[in-house]
Amino acid sequence: MQELVDGLILYHGSYCEVSSPQLSKCAKRKDFGKGFYLTSSREQAVSFLKTSIIKAEVEGVIKPGQEYGVISTFKVRLNHRLSSYIFQSADTDWLHCIAAHRKKNAFTEVEKQMAQYDVIGGKIADDATNRTLFRTD
Repeated sequence: MQELVDGLILYHGSYCEVSSPQLSKCAKRKDFGKGFYLTSSREQAVSFLKTSIIKAEVEGVIKPGQEYGVISTFKVRLNHRLSSYIFQSADTDWLHCIAAHRKKNAFTEVEKQMAQYDVIGGKIADDATNRTLFRTD
């Protein structure tokens, strides 16, 4: 897992340019909670473009048929007042964090503990993780 260091370049793939993230517009119940999500992989940001465009179309934010997105680039400038927690691997603690943020009232103590951090980093969960978390049989 990459460390959060001064000067690190991070990317965000979206249907539009994001020059100044607004947390009030961020969705709840994401892997690490409500927040602005970035990746150190430009390729991963590019792969998120299609999903972002589809969601924006469904929500009526953009007109149907938009075929382009924008990769916004950010350079980390560490502020020692920010607190961070970085998951080094997709282990049990990471899974409990994902579950706590995705499903209301699951692992509430973990969700409270993570709320103290300004920045949470780690791998994103995939569809297989979601099936594991919410299996009903």
